[in-house]
Amino acid sequence: MRLFTGVCCVLLLAGCSATAEPAGPASPASPADPAPTTAASVCGDPELTGKAVRFPGKTGAELGGYLVGTGGVTLVLAPQASATSCSWLSWAKGKAAAGYRVLAFDFNGEGTSRRADTGKNSDDVAAAAAYARTGGSGKVVLIGASRGATATLIAAAAMTPPPAAVISLSGPSSYGGESALDAVPKLTAPVLYVAAKGDTGFADTAQAMHDATPGQSRKLVLVEGSLHGTALLTITAEGAPEATKAVDDYLRTTAPPA
Repeated sequence: MRLFTGVCCVLLLAGCSATAEPAGPASPASPADPAPTTAASVCGDPELTGKAVRFPGKTGAELGGYLVGTGGVTLVLAPQASATSCSWLSWAKGKAAAGYRVLAFDFNGEGTSRRADTGKNSDDVAAAAAYARTGGSGKVVLIGASRGATATLIAAAAMTPPPAAVISLSGPSSYGGESALDAVPKLTAPVLYVAAKGDTGFADTAQAMHDATPGQSRKLVLVEGSLHGTALLTITAEGAPEATKAVDDYLRTTAPPA
């Protein structure tokens, strides 16, 4: 019983859900722009001192997040609803230690990002990818959790040049007025879809988007359990080891650290 309670608490903190996410984007906590974060306060982690970043969004918002690691491949991480870049922290640190450069960002009006009244989630992913390319080799992998996966798939379909790879964790077919199912037929980058079989509706959606994606470099991994989004990579529960291995193997195949 204590183990079950602990897992649930972690899932709630990560903003996970075993059911579909809300039909629209999460509401910002306040209409006022948040004050710029200080380097020492990012996710409350002293190891991130000096790792805070800010960069322009496509529609005027100043987006924030953190950048860890070095290397020729940058992983751009987009969070799920009711979560921020901090939800990726343990996994981001692990990938940085493995030789990747990792940029985790907050969507417009959330976390450390300021708000603009216009723009879409996919615009924020595109802006983060552009920022990632300015300081690295230009090689980026886009990874999104739930609504972040929807935005990531849409942004990847429109990017020139395309990303080295795309990974969707429990991505809905549509979110916030944007349709990933309409976008994935235009994808030219390798794509991995991961979802849990017990995560209501999301496994079927992953199958449908995989089937609509062209080319031979697409891959679908459905794991046991009901974990959702970043929880597939960041907690210990049924399905997590298989999901983590699938993502690690796909990264080694499509975009090994350089």
